[in-house]
Amino acid sequence: MNRWRGLVVLVKEAVESGSIAIEKIQKETAQRPFGVLEQIPPIAGPVKVIHTLHDVSVSTTHTAIRLVNRVVGEAVDAALASAERE
Repeated sequence: MNRWRGLVVLVKEAVESGSIAIEKIQKETAQRPFGVLEQIPPIAGPVKVIHTLHDVSVSTTHTAIRLVNRVVGEAVDAALASAERE
């Protein structure tokens, strides 16, 4: 059972750290074109709004991924604990 618990910890940590890294990369990658477009006066305002919406969307998505990861991890931990008692 300890091997299963170790595997659960590894998977939870991989999803958590992977999501954090991907979120950062997605925002950094989007910053380049948004940064250029935000320098063009006629469209700067709307582009800044879209940039903010993009970043909020990316953050919200990755927050949800990490939340589901934690919930599933807790459920698996509970299932393993229940299996140990039987």
